[in-house]
Amino acid sequence: MMKHLVLIGPPGAGKSTISDLLVAHIPLAVIATGKRLREEIAAGSPIGREIGPLLEQGHFAPDTLMDRLMREWLGRVPAGRGFLLDGFPRTVPQAQALEGMLADLRRPLDAVIALELGDAEAVRRLAGRRICAGGGEPFTLHVDDAEAMARCQARGGTLTQRDDDAPEVVLERLRVYAHETEPLIDFYRQRGLLTPVDAHGPADAVAARVLAAIYSGGQID
Repeated sequence: MMKHLVLIGPPGAGKSTISDLLVAHIPLAVIATGKRLREEIAAGSPIGREIGPLLEQGHFAPDTLMDRLMREWLGRVPAGRGFLLDGFPRTVPQAQALEGMLADLRRPLDAVIALELGDAEAVRRLAGRRICAGGGEPFTLHVDDAEAMARCQARGGTLTQRDDDAPEVVLERLRVYAHETEPLIDFYRQRGLLTPVDAHGPADAVAARVLAAIYSGGQID
């Protein structure tokens, strides 16, 4: 089943985790813009140096840059394979630009999955998120997850926090999301593409809801 999907939701909704779970069931090329931009920052590339300060403050990369990168990334997806966009579009102008790109590629969207999560839960998730580094492959955990914390300690790992997970930055990210991204809900609802999904609860349960919504083949009100 080839699908062309967009996954949107507030910071902390678990978009990257849900994306990873979805590709185990549907053959998709995942274009996770946040991950790709962080890789540019880590590499110290010109793009990374440009957007690094913005992301650290909870802001988004400029539309002109994202449009150029997205067109390049979409062009690399094989014609016979579906895709899942995680982190783009974030604004109505970006969504309009995406429509143009996909029209050029003759690959229209099938659905826009909108993960729904309350602000309090978003802050709890992100402010408690840590990366266990050292003693093997780094992995992400939450400070409330005693089993994961013990596993990190047993391997001699150290815990670090992403700059954009600091509570004050999380609140700014949520503010920016509400101002710039939530209008996408109406944009895609008017096009009959919107599929809201409750993002509370374990990731497996959320992924199951997303799969059910995708296979239902229609808009969920």
